Amino acid sequence: MLELVRFNIVFCVLRSLGAYLVSLKQSVVQLAASKGFSNTVIGALEPMTAELEHYRSWLERGFAAGMEYMKRNPEIRSSPQLLYPGSKSAIIVSVSYYTEKPPAPGPFFGSVARYAVGLDYHAVIRRKLRELRGALAETVGVNIVGKAFTDDVALYEQGFAGRSGLGFAGKNTLIIGPKLSGSYNFVAELFVDVELEPDIKYRGTCGQCFRCGDACPTNAIVEPYSVDANRCISYLTIENKDGIPLEHRSGLGGWVYGCDICQEVCPYNQKPPITPWEEFQPHSGVGHYLYLPELLDIQDDDAFRNRFGHTPLRRPRRRGLLRNALVVLGNQLRQIDGNDQAVSLVVQRLSRFSKEEADPMLKEHAEWALAQL
Repeated sequence: MLELVRFNIVFCVLRSLGAYLVSLKQSVVQLAASKGFSNTVIGALEPMTAELEHYRSWLERGFAAGMEYMKRNPEIRSSPQLLYPGSKSAIIVSVSYYTEKPPAPGPFFGSVARYAVGLDYHAVIRRKLRELRGALAETVGVNIVGKAFTDDVALYEQGFAGRSGLGFAGKNTLIIGPKLSGSYNFVAELFVDVELEPDIKYRGTCGQCFRCGDACPTNAIVEPYSVDANRCISYLTIENKDGIPLEHRSGLGGWVYGCDICQEVCPYNQKPPITPWEEFQPHSGVGHYLYLPELLDIQDDDAFRNRFGHTPLRRPRRRGLLRNALVVLGNQLRQIDGNDQAVSLVVQRLSRFSKEEADPMLKEHAEWALAQL
């Protein structure tokens, strides 16, 4: 009889604990939704064994290009349990950054990838996740210790999000969310010292579709689920510290910062949700286009930071962004009537820049742009 009583007590305690954990997880999801996050899942902190093998293979093929920080310690990147000591679970969220892109306002404008048209997402998302942590602590009546991360830490985020059910990795390697939420989403994590029931892997598929690979102008998606950063327009215009290779300059087309082509053609992105946050609207940042001749007037790093320091465009610095602008100007000069007065003014500005600029790499890109007319 005593054993039965003990069993009933343990059973009731476990059932109550299970109900509490389910209720707590529901609170997390509901609170995250109230903050504007599109999808929310819970990630377990065990090492990512299968994901590590995929990551290593990508590195071994040289696809990380010049991103040395991504080559260091792949084992650490696949070990979420090491990221924030004391954490027991990770709240993994996504939020849409999509906004409609209008037609270019005129000639000599360069396109900005949609994720970068507003304010710097690192600061915005971290602040929103801290607000989520505070709201959760208030709901459960317990202080919650946690740390927010997004795209700025040694963590294989794509693998972590995919394993935890936030979405599935498409053939362009971007996380595609469930219920047609597409891939125009930031991914972020809030590591907390609270035990939460982890979610399971989300099963999605691209089927036979390979529109992303077929549409990539530089053939960066060398095969399904493998992107060679050496060819990727986003890498070439953002992370790349050197000149744009000659064989890829025409492929940049009109992209002065980043690229959305593989997302624009994806069937999962036919009706993407508009971003819920004002910070990611184009009027909050640089917008969808930059007037390229104006960029050539940025004289130094201080002037560059004053204009772009609050946006993602600060990443390539003045040198990188002007390099991109020169390539796009060259691509546009190749396709335009050379007798137009606006063209003449741009050519004059390019000539002056080529003579005055001290950086040999930028001078070469300016001379190349002039030669395209």
